[in-house]
Amino acid sequence: MVLAASATAGAGVDPRAATASAPTNTDEVTSGRDAQVKLADTLAEAEAIEAVIPRHHTITFAIVDSGEAIDLVATTRHGEVVELTRHDRGPALGWDGSEDGVEQTGLAWLADVMKETTAVTRLVVDRDGAVTLITSEGQRYMAIPGRGSGGENAAVEARWADAWNH
Repeated sequence: MVLAASATAGAGVDPRAATASAPTNTDEVTSGRDAQVKLADTLAEAEAIEAVIPRHHTITFAIVDSGEAIDLVATTRHGEVVELTRHDRGPALGWDGSEDGVEQTGLAWLADVMKETTAVTRLVVDRDGAVTLITSEGQRYMAIPGRGSGGENAAVEARWADAWNH
């Protein structure tokens, strides 16, 4: 009877898609100050930061690290980073490990500035979906989903965008 219920519940669903989105044992959850430090460290070590996706009280950073696709999901409370979940998605499709992959994302600057950052303490999403990262050093960087800055002065542009937004 349970087998029939399970088969019915999955009817019309691609079994590969269900498996890929199901939680795995590779999920790692960190909270408090450790989450803030881990977010900065993991972004700094990423080969590529492909996207920043805000949703309610969570901000997902889609990254590539050692050829693996990873979602870093930061949970916030009143903007403060209170939890970080690392979800490994498996091999990054089409990733060849070259520097070209980093530059194509437009968010390479974020990995660079995180190398000089101890912790990301706050993530603030504005009404346009732009995400401001506030560091323990007081620096503010704005990442605009779907529009990364790819130039040499991208970190400066991100700080300017945040200042202009206020």
